[in-house]
This record gives sequence, structure tokens and C-alpha cells, in this order.
Amino acid sequence: MALVGLLAAAPASASEFSVAPIRVELRAGALSETITVTNHAEAPLRVGIKLMEWTQDAKGEDVYKETTDLVYFPRQMDLPPGAQRLVRVGAKAPAGVTERTYRLFVEEQPEAAAEPGQARIAVFLRFGVPVFLPPAAPRSQPEILQPTLDHGRLSLQVKNEGNQHFRLLRLLVQDGAGFSQEITGWYSLAGSERTYSLEVPRDVCRKARTLTIAVEGEGLRADRKLDVDPARCS
Repeated sequence: MALVGLLAAAPASASEFSVAPIRVELRAGALSETITVTNHAEAPLRVGIKLMEWTQDAKGEDVYKETTDLVYFPRQMDLPPGAQRLVRVGAKAPAGVTERTYRLFVEEQPEAAAEPGQARIAVFLRFGVPVFLPPAAPRSQPEILQPTLDHGRLSLQVKNEGNQHFRLLRLLVQDGAGFSQEITGWYSLAGSERTYSLEVPRDVCRKARTLTIAVEGEGLRADRKLDVDPARCS
């Protein structure tokens, strides 16, 4: 994710850094990990690091709040051009019955304010690394419900009835006559529900007899079909 700070209407500047790995699992027997931050720019880089508990609300939207569940350090680091630095993160205790989920945000810190009359736009990069603390007995149970169509909007509800996350990569909607559109997937945390939706063009909707939805995820594949009622297209 990128945060953009607008200082004035002028040419933009941005740093270049990477974070690896882009996902961490703190399993029993290995409750600590390291994350490498690399500065690819030709200028020094300062980043701040902050851990947030990650949950999802009734609509499946991400919710973050500060937490002290995990140990992590440093909280801030300076990287010369081309340098690498390590961030260490560890759990104080195993997860238990249900997976616990967090995001470790690595965020570029802004430079000192520009001199008076020196207008510029600064683009600040921010990466949120998912950190998972798996349950003692993982149980994956995705539920892909039957799609619906109302006023030309196709909706598909996805539930997670298990005790650990799964991730959808994409949902591909097709009519069999040339129309094809993709919906980007996202993480479904334990116990969450999320509705993916898409506006079907009116002309496509009225001509289609059937819409097929291919759901693809990490270790997950499901196919759903919907018979189209033209009365539901407008």
C-alpha cells in the first residue's frame, strides 16, 4: 500500500525499498521470524515499523488496532543506499484454538519539510506484511455461496467457517459469448464473511442466459453458475 503526501502541485519524488518475505507464519517451535528491508534508492531511507492486530468486520472489511501481542524490533531504522536491515518479530505464546492475525507495517518516514518556496510532491511507501499465528489444530472451511443478480449487480458471498485464514486470488466472471471480467480476491480471516460484487453491463446481462463464476485461491478452486433473469438486469 502506498501513502501519498501532497506538499504542492509539483514533480513527485519517491523512494524505492522492498520487504521480504511478504508474509510470515509464526508456527509452534518457531515463534520468531526476521523480515528484511532493502533500500534500492540512491538516497538514504528512514522507515518506521508498527504492529497492528488485524481483524475483519461484518462486511469483511479489514480493521486494525494497536496491540502488544507480539514482540518486534527495531521500531525505526535508517538505511543507507543499497543497505539491508532486519526486523525481528516473535510471539509471546502460541495461538490456541483460533488463528491470530496481524499486519506489520513498514512505512517510509517523510523528510524534513521543504524550504519556503520549494514546492514538491512526496510519495511515501508503506508495506503491510501479514503475520499469522496458526492454531494448534488448523481447520480450513471456505464456503462459496450461490451467486445472486439484482439490478445488474452480480454478488457472491464468501464465508470462512474454519479457524484459519484462506486467500482468494481472483473471481472470473464470464457469459460464454465473449464477456469476461475479473474481480480481485483478498484474505478471508477465520469467522469472516465478505461479498464480492460486479456491475454486469446491461447489454451483456440481457443477452446472457448463464453467468459462470470461477473462484480461484491458494489451494482453493470453486465454480458457480447463475441462470440470468433479464428482469434482474436493470
